[in-house]
Amino acid sequence: MRIMLLTHSFTPEISPPQRRWSIIADELAQLGHRVTVVTPKSDRIATESQRLLLSNDRVKLQNYPSMRRSRTMLGKVVKHGVDAIISVPAAFLGQKPDVIVATVPAIPTLIVGYIASQLRRVPFVVDLRDAWPDLLSESQVLKLRWLEPLISKFISFVVNRSDMLITVTHGLAEKMQSNGAKNVATISNGVETERASLPITPRAHNDEFHILYLGNIGRSQGLETVIRAMTQVPDNVYLRVVGQGTEKNKLVEMAETLGINAEFLDPVYGREVLENYSWADTCLVSLRSDWPSFKYTVPSKLYELLYLNQHVTGLVQGEAAGIIRASEAGIVVEQSVPALVEYINQMAANPEFLRTERRGTAWVLENGSLRKSGREYASILSEVIESKSKR
Repeated sequence: MRIMLLTHSFTPEISPPQRRWSIIADELAQLGHRVTVVTPKSDRIATESQRLLLSNDRVKLQNYPSMRRSRTMLGKVVKHGVDAIISVPAAFLGQKPDVIVATVPAIPTLIVGYIASQLRRVPFVVDLRDAWPDLLSESQVLKLRWLEPLISKFISFVVNRSDMLITVTHGLAEKMQSNGAKNVATISNGVETERASLPITPRAHNDEFHILYLGNIGRSQGLETVIRAMTQVPDNVYLRVVGQGTEKNKLVEMAETLGINAEFLDPVYGREVLENYSWADTCLVSLRSDWPSFKYTVPSKLYELLYLNQHVTGLVQGEAAGIIRASEAGIVVEQSVPALVEYINQMAANPEFLRTERRGTAWVLENGSLRKSGREYASILSEVIESKSKR
Protein backbone atom coordinates (compact mmCIF):
# COMPACT_ATOMS: atom_id res chain seq x y z
CA MET A 1 0.00 0.00 0.00
CA ARG A 2 0.98 3.60 -0.56
CA ILE A 3 -0.19 5.46 2.55
CA MET A 4 -0.20 9.24 2.98
CA LEU A 5 -0.30 10.48 6.58
CA LEU A 6 -1.19 14.09 7.40
CA THR A 7 -0.13 15.09 10.89
CA HIS A 8 0.84 18.32 12.66
CA SER A 9 3.68 16.56 14.53
CA PHE A 10 6.10 13.84 13.45
CA THR A 11 9.71 12.81 13.94
CA PRO A 12 11.99 14.52 14.93
CA GLU A 13 9.43 16.38 17.04
CA ILE A 14 8.53 14.99 20.49
CA SER A 15 4.79 14.84 21.14
CA PRO A 16 1.96 12.31 21.69
CA PRO A 17 1.03 12.08 17.96
CA GLN A 18 4.71 11.79 17.05
CA ARG A 19 5.24 8.93 19.49
CA ARG A 20 2.13 7.12 18.23
CA TRP A 21 2.72 7.56 14.54
CA SER A 22 6.49 7.13 14.40
CA ILE A 23 6.12 3.56 15.65
CA ILE A 24 3.01 2.79 13.57
CA ALA A 25 4.68 4.20 10.42
CA ASP A 26 7.82 2.17 11.07
CA GLU A 27 5.78 -1.00 11.57
CA LEU A 28 3.84 -0.33 8.36
CA ALA A 29 7.16 0.11 6.53
CA GLN A 30 8.50 -3.15 7.98
CA LEU A 31 5.39 -4.87 6.65
CA GLY A 32 6.36 -3.66 3.16
CA HIS A 33 4.09 -0.62 2.80
CA ARG A 34 5.22 2.87 1.80
CA VAL A 35 4.33 5.79 4.07
CA THR A 36 4.51 9.43 2.98
CA VAL A 37 4.21 11.82 5.92
CA VAL A 38 3.02 15.37 5.24
CA THR A 39 4.10 17.35 8.29
CA PRO A 40 5.60 20.73 9.29
CA LYS A 41 9.34 21.18 8.94
CA SER A 42 11.16 20.76 12.25
CA ASP A 43 14.30 22.41 13.58
CA ARG A 44 14.83 19.70 16.20
CA ILE A 45 17.82 17.39 15.98
CA ALA A 46 16.69 13.79 15.62
CA THR A 47 17.62 11.24 18.27
CA GLU A 48 19.40 8.02 17.31
CA SER A 49 16.16 6.03 17.14
CA GLN A 50 14.48 8.81 15.13
CA ARG A 51 17.37 8.89 12.65
CA LEU A 52 16.90 5.15 12.19
CA LEU A 53 13.26 5.69 11.25
CA LEU A 54 14.09 8.54 8.87
CA SER A 55 16.73 6.40 7.15
CA ASN A 56 14.04 3.90 6.13
CA ASP A 57 13.42 4.44 2.42
CA ARG A 58 9.81 3.30 2.86
CA VAL A 59 9.04 6.28 5.15
CA LYS A 60 9.26 9.60 3.29
CA LEU A 61 8.74 13.06 4.78
CA GLN A 62 7.12 15.84 2.75
CA ASN A 63 7.76 18.86 4.94
CA TYR A 64 6.31 22.34 4.63
CA PRO A 65 7.17 25.61 6.44
CA SER A 66 5.48 26.14 9.79
CA MET A 67 4.69 29.05 12.06
CA ARG A 68 6.58 29.33 15.31
CA ARG A 69 5.00 27.60 18.31
CA SER A 70 2.71 29.57 20.59
CA ARG A 71 1.97 29.06 24.28
CA THR A 72 -1.49 30.63 24.09
CA MET A 73 -4.60 28.74 22.99
CA LEU A 74 -5.45 31.38 20.37
CA GLY A 75 -1.91 31.25 19.04
CA LYS A 76 -2.11 27.47 18.68
CA VAL A 77 -5.38 27.74 16.78
CA VAL A 78 -3.91 30.33 14.41
CA LYS A 79 -0.76 28.24 13.92
CA HIS A 80 -2.74 25.11 13.01
CA GLY A 81 -4.86 27.10 10.57
CA VAL A 82 -1.93 28.74 8.78
CA ASP A 83 0.04 25.48 8.72
CA ALA A 84 -2.92 23.69 7.14
CA ILE A 85 -3.12 26.22 4.30
CA ILE A 86 0.63 25.92 3.66
CA SER A 87 0.40 22.11 3.75
CA VAL A 88 -2.05 21.85 0.84
CA PRO A 89 0.60 21.74 -1.96
CA ALA A 90 2.58 19.09 -0.04
CA ALA A 91 -0.52 16.86 0.08
CA PHE A 92 -0.57 16.76 -3.73
CA LEU A 93 3.10 16.02 -4.38
CA GLY A 94 4.41 12.71 -5.64
CA GLN A 95 2.74 9.51 -6.64
CA LYS A 96 -0.96 9.12 -5.92
CA PRO A 97 -1.47 7.28 -2.61
CA ASP A 98 -3.84 4.37 -2.10
CA VAL A 99 -5.26 5.95 1.07
CA ILE A 100 -4.96 9.20 3.06
CA VAL A 101 -4.92 9.24 6.87
CA ALA A 102 -5.38 12.49 8.84
CA THR A 103 -4.71 12.78 12.56
CA VAL A 104 -6.98 14.88 14.74
CA PRO A 105 -7.29 17.04 17.04
CA ALA A 106 -5.40 19.33 14.67
CA ILE A 107 -8.71 20.27 13.02
CA PRO A 108 -7.23 22.00 9.92
CA THR A 109 -5.36 18.75 9.17
CA LEU A 110 -8.75 17.06 8.99
CA ILE A 111 -9.93 19.58 6.40
CA VAL A 112 -6.82 19.24 4.23
CA GLY A 113 -7.00 15.46 4.39
CA TYR A 114 -10.64 15.44 3.31
CA ILE A 115 -10.03 17.83 0.40
CA ALA A 116 -6.96 15.91 -0.77
CA SER A 117 -8.81 12.59 -0.65
CA GLN A 118 -11.71 13.99 -2.67
CA LEU A 119 -9.53 15.56 -5.35
CA ARG A 120 -7.15 12.59 -5.58
CA ARG A 121 -10.09 10.15 -5.42
CA VAL A 122 -8.68 7.88 -2.70
CA PRO A 123 -10.17 6.61 0.58
CA PHE A 124 -10.00 8.92 3.59
CA VAL A 125 -9.30 7.67 7.12
CA VAL A 126 -9.52 9.82 10.26
CA ASP A 127 -7.31 8.98 13.26
CA LEU A 128 -9.23 10.59 16.14
CA ARG A 129 -7.17 10.82 19.33
CA ASP A 130 -9.42 13.17 21.31
CA ALA A 131 -13.16 13.55 21.75
CA TRP A 132 -13.83 16.12 19.06
CA PRO A 133 -16.17 17.87 18.43
CA ASP A 134 -17.61 17.53 21.98
CA LEU A 135 -14.34 18.64 23.57
CA LEU A 136 -14.42 21.82 21.50
CA SER A 137 -17.64 22.86 23.24
CA GLU A 138 -16.56 21.78 26.74
CA SER A 139 -13.17 23.49 26.62
CA GLN A 140 -14.59 26.76 25.24
CA VAL A 141 -11.40 27.28 23.27
CA LEU A 142 -13.31 29.45 20.83
CA LYS A 143 -14.41 32.62 22.58
CA LEU A 144 -16.94 33.47 19.88
CA ARG A 145 -20.01 31.48 20.91
CA TRP A 146 -21.57 31.53 17.44
CA LEU A 147 -18.43 30.00 15.90
CA GLU A 148 -18.19 26.84 18.04
CA PRO A 149 -21.40 25.13 16.83
CA LEU A 150 -20.49 25.87 13.21
CA ILE A 151 -17.06 24.29 13.56
CA SER A 152 -18.50 21.35 15.53
CA LYS A 153 -21.03 20.66 12.77
CA PHE A 154 -18.31 20.91 10.15
CA ILE A 155 -16.10 18.43 12.05
CA SER A 156 -19.00 16.00 12.31
CA PHE A 157 -19.74 16.48 8.61
CA VAL A 158 -16.19 15.58 7.56
CA VAL A 159 -15.73 12.74 10.07
CA ASN A 160 -19.05 11.15 9.12
CA ARG A 161 -18.03 11.17 5.46
CA SER A 162 -14.70 9.49 6.02
CA ASP A 163 -14.30 5.94 4.76
CA MET A 164 -13.10 4.86 8.20
CA LEU A 165 -12.89 6.53 11.59
CA ILE A 166 -10.29 5.12 13.97
CA THR A 167 -10.47 6.11 17.64
CA VAL A 168 -8.06 5.36 20.48
CA THR A 169 -10.76 4.32 22.98
CA HIS A 170 -13.87 2.16 22.72
CA GLY A 171 -15.98 4.76 24.51
CA LEU A 172 -15.07 7.38 21.94
CA ALA A 173 -15.95 4.93 19.15
CA GLU A 174 -19.40 4.38 20.64
CA LYS A 175 -19.86 8.13 21.05
CA MET A 176 -18.94 8.84 17.43
CA GLN A 177 -21.26 6.10 16.20
CA SER A 178 -24.11 7.70 18.12
CA ASN A 179 -23.19 10.98 16.38
CA GLY A 180 -23.63 9.40 12.97
CA ALA A 181 -20.26 7.86 12.06
CA LYS A 182 -20.78 4.64 10.08
CA ASN A 183 -17.44 2.81 9.82
CA VAL A 184 -15.64 3.00 13.16
CA ALA A 185 -12.79 0.96 14.63
CA THR A 186 -10.63 1.30 17.74
CA ILE A 187 -6.84 1.06 17.79
CA SER A 188 -5.63 1.91 21.27
CA ASN A 189 -2.69 4.11 22.10
CA GLY A 190 0.43 2.61 23.63
CA VAL A 191 4.22 2.59 23.63
CA GLU A 192 7.12 0.99 21.80
CA THR A 193 7.39 -2.37 23.56
CA GLU A 194 10.19 -3.79 21.44
CA ARG A 195 12.87 -1.29 22.46
CA ALA A 196 15.59 -2.09 24.96
CA SER A 197 14.39 -1.78 28.54
CA LEU A 198 15.02 1.61 30.12
CA PRO A 199 16.61 1.34 33.56
CA ILE A 200 15.04 3.50 36.25
CA THR A 201 16.77 3.50 39.60
CA PRO A 202 14.16 3.32 42.37
CA ARG A 203 14.38 6.12 44.89
CA ALA A 204 15.91 5.24 48.23
CA HIS A 205 13.00 5.74 50.61
CA ASN A 206 13.42 8.13 53.51
CA ASP A 207 10.94 10.24 55.43
CA GLU A 208 9.96 12.20 52.31
CA PHE A 209 7.08 11.45 49.91
CA HIS A 210 7.52 12.60 46.30
CA ILE A 211 4.65 13.28 43.87
CA LEU A 212 5.47 13.92 40.21
CA TYR A 213 3.39 15.35 37.40
CA LEU A 214 5.18 15.32 34.02
CA GLY A 215 3.38 16.42 30.88
CA ASN A 216 1.25 19.19 29.44
CA ILE A 217 0.10 21.82 31.94
CA GLY A 218 -3.17 23.05 30.48
CA ARG A 219 -6.82 23.49 31.33
CA SER A 220 -7.52 19.84 30.54
CA GLN A 221 -5.43 18.59 33.45
CA GLY A 222 -7.19 20.48 36.24
CA LEU A 223 -4.07 20.54 38.43
CA GLU A 224 -5.54 23.23 40.69
CA THR A 225 -6.99 20.44 42.83
CA VAL A 226 -3.50 19.05 43.44
CA ILE A 227 -2.11 22.46 44.42
CA ARG A 228 -4.94 23.04 46.91
CA ALA A 229 -4.54 19.57 48.39
CA MET A 230 -0.86 20.24 49.06
CA THR A 231 -1.83 22.83 51.67
CA GLN A 232 -3.26 20.07 53.89
CA VAL A 233 -0.54 17.42 53.77
CA PRO A 234 2.53 16.92 56.00
CA ASP A 235 5.68 18.96 55.43
CA ASN A 236 7.53 15.87 54.19
CA VAL A 237 5.35 15.67 51.05
CA TYR A 238 6.85 17.28 47.93
CA LEU A 239 5.26 18.01 44.55
CA ARG A 240 7.20 18.39 41.32
CA VAL A 241 5.49 19.63 38.14
CA VAL A 242 7.50 19.23 34.93
CA GLY A 243 6.35 20.58 31.60
CA GLN A 244 4.82 23.59 29.88
CA GLY A 245 1.34 24.78 29.03
CA THR A 246 -1.20 27.58 29.14
CA GLU A 247 -1.93 27.13 32.87
CA LYS A 248 1.64 26.89 34.17
CA ASN A 249 2.10 30.52 35.22
CA LYS A 250 -1.25 30.49 37.01
CA LEU A 251 -0.31 27.35 38.94
CA VAL A 252 3.13 28.72 39.85
CA GLU A 253 1.55 31.87 41.29
CA MET A 254 -1.03 29.80 43.15
CA ALA A 255 1.64 27.56 44.69
CA GLU A 256 3.74 30.55 45.75
CA THR A 257 0.73 32.26 47.33
CA LEU A 258 -0.21 29.13 49.28
CA GLY A 259 3.39 28.41 50.28
CA ILE A 260 3.38 24.69 49.46
CA ASN A 261 6.30 22.30 48.89
CA ALA A 262 6.27 22.43 45.10
CA GLU A 263 8.75 23.02 42.31
CA PHE A 264 8.00 23.71 38.65
CA LEU A 265 10.50 22.66 35.99
CA ASP A 266 10.72 23.14 32.22
CA PRO A 267 9.98 20.21 29.86
CA VAL A 268 12.58 17.43 29.83
CA TYR A 269 13.44 14.73 27.31
CA GLY A 270 15.31 11.45 27.10
CA ARG A 271 17.46 10.60 30.09
CA GLU A 272 16.07 13.53 32.12
CA VAL A 273 12.58 12.01 31.95
CA LEU A 274 13.90 8.83 33.55
CA GLU A 275 15.70 10.85 36.22
CA ASN A 276 12.42 12.49 37.19
CA TYR A 277 10.71 9.10 37.35
CA SER A 278 13.49 7.92 39.66
CA TRP A 279 12.76 10.91 41.92
CA ALA A 280 9.06 10.06 42.21
CA ASP A 281 7.21 7.79 44.61
CA THR A 282 4.05 8.15 42.53
CA CYS A 283 3.22 9.82 39.21
CA LEU A 284 0.04 11.81 38.59
CA VAL A 285 -2.22 11.32 35.59
CA SER A 286 -4.94 13.94 35.66
CA LEU A 287 -7.91 15.02 33.52
CA ARG A 288 -10.50 17.41 34.90
CA SER A 289 -13.78 15.80 35.95
CA ASP A 290 -16.21 18.47 34.70
CA TRP A 291 -15.66 17.78 30.99
CA PRO A 292 -17.79 14.70 30.09
CA SER A 293 -15.59 13.84 27.08
CA PHE A 294 -12.78 12.81 29.39
CA LYS A 295 -14.78 9.73 30.39
CA TYR A 296 -13.61 8.21 27.11
CA THR A 297 -10.17 9.79 26.92
CA VAL A 298 -6.94 8.01 27.91
CA PRO A 299 -3.79 10.17 28.28
CA SER A 300 -0.96 8.61 26.26
CA LYS A 301 1.37 9.27 29.18
CA LEU A 302 -0.48 6.60 31.18
CA TYR A 303 0.85 3.82 28.95
CA GLU A 304 4.43 5.06 29.35
CA LEU A 305 4.18 5.23 33.13
CA LEU A 306 2.76 1.73 33.38
CA TYR A 307 5.32 0.30 30.97
CA LEU A 308 8.18 1.85 32.95
CA ASN A 309 6.87 0.31 36.18
CA GLN A 310 5.86 3.62 37.79
CA HIS A 311 3.17 3.79 40.44
CA VAL A 312 0.26 5.85 39.10
CA THR A 313 -2.10 8.16 40.99
CA GLY A 314 -5.07 8.60 38.69
CA LEU A 315 -7.22 11.70 38.91
CA VAL A 316 -9.23 10.36 36.00
CA GLN A 317 -12.49 8.61 35.21
CA GLY A 318 -13.95 6.31 32.56
CA GLU A 319 -11.58 4.22 30.46
CA ALA A 320 -8.42 5.77 31.89
CA ALA A 321 -9.54 4.81 35.40
CA GLY A 322 -10.40 1.32 34.11
CA ILE A 323 -6.86 0.85 32.77
CA ILE A 324 -5.27 1.83 36.08
CA ARG A 325 -7.49 -0.59 37.98
CA ALA A 326 -6.97 -3.41 35.45
CA SER A 327 -3.18 -3.02 35.56
CA GLU A 328 -3.14 -3.06 39.40
CA ALA A 329 -0.23 -0.60 39.20
CA GLY A 330 -1.87 2.45 40.74
CA ILE A 331 -4.89 3.91 42.46
CA VAL A 332 -7.76 6.01 41.15
CA VAL A 333 -8.62 8.92 43.44
CA GLU A 334 -11.77 11.03 43.49
CA GLN A 335 -11.08 14.45 42.03
CA SER A 336 -11.63 16.51 45.16
CA VAL A 337 -9.31 18.13 47.67
CA PRO A 338 -10.53 16.08 50.70
CA ALA A 339 -10.19 12.76 48.84
CA LEU A 340 -6.73 13.62 47.52
CA VAL A 341 -5.53 14.80 50.93
CA GLU A 342 -6.70 11.56 52.57
CA TYR A 343 -5.01 9.51 49.86
CA ILE A 344 -1.68 11.37 50.06
CA ASN A 345 -1.57 11.07 53.83
CA GLN A 346 -2.26 7.33 53.59
CA MET A 347 0.40 6.73 50.93
CA ALA A 348 3.01 8.83 52.74
CA ALA A 349 2.47 6.78 55.90
CA ASN A 350 2.41 3.43 54.08
CA PRO A 351 4.95 3.47 51.20
CA GLU A 352 4.64 -0.31 50.83
CA PHE A 353 1.32 0.34 49.05
CA LEU A 354 3.32 1.84 46.17
CA ARG A 355 4.93 -1.43 45.09
CA THR A 356 3.87 -2.36 41.56
CA GLU A 357 5.91 -5.56 41.05
CA ARG A 358 6.00 -4.76 37.29
CA ARG A 359 2.29 -5.40 36.93
CA GLY A 360 1.92 -2.25 34.83
CA THR A 361 4.68 -3.42 32.48
CA ALA A 362 2.97 -6.77 31.99
CA TRP A 363 -0.37 -5.10 31.29
CA VAL A 364 1.10 -2.81 28.60
CA LEU A 365 2.94 -5.68 26.92
CA GLU A 366 -0.42 -7.40 26.58
CA ASN A 367 -2.63 -4.41 25.77
CA GLY A 368 -0.57 -1.36 24.77
CA SER A 369 1.92 -2.29 22.05
CA LEU A 370 2.16 0.26 19.23
CA ARG A 371 3.76 -2.41 17.08
CA LYS A 372 0.53 -4.37 17.38
CA SER A 373 -1.35 -1.15 16.56
CA GLY A 374 0.69 -0.84 13.36
CA ARG A 375 -0.31 -4.34 12.29
CA GLU A 376 -3.95 -3.57 13.07
CA TYR A 377 -3.70 -0.38 11.00
CA ALA A 378 -2.28 -2.30 8.05
CA SER A 379 -5.21 -4.71 8.14
CA ILE A 380 -7.86 -1.97 8.41
CA LEU A 381 -6.34 0.22 5.69
CA SER A 382 -6.16 -2.75 3.35
CA GLU A 383 -9.85 -3.47 3.94
CA VAL A 384 -10.77 0.20 3.37
CA ILE A 385 -8.91 0.32 0.06
CA GLU A 386 -10.47 -2.94 -1.12
CA SER A 387 -13.95 -1.80 -0.11
CA LYS A 388 -13.53 1.55 -1.88
CA SER A 389 -12.37 -0.15 -5.08
CA LYS A 390 -15.57 -2.20 -5.22
CA ARG A 391 -17.88 0.83 -5.14
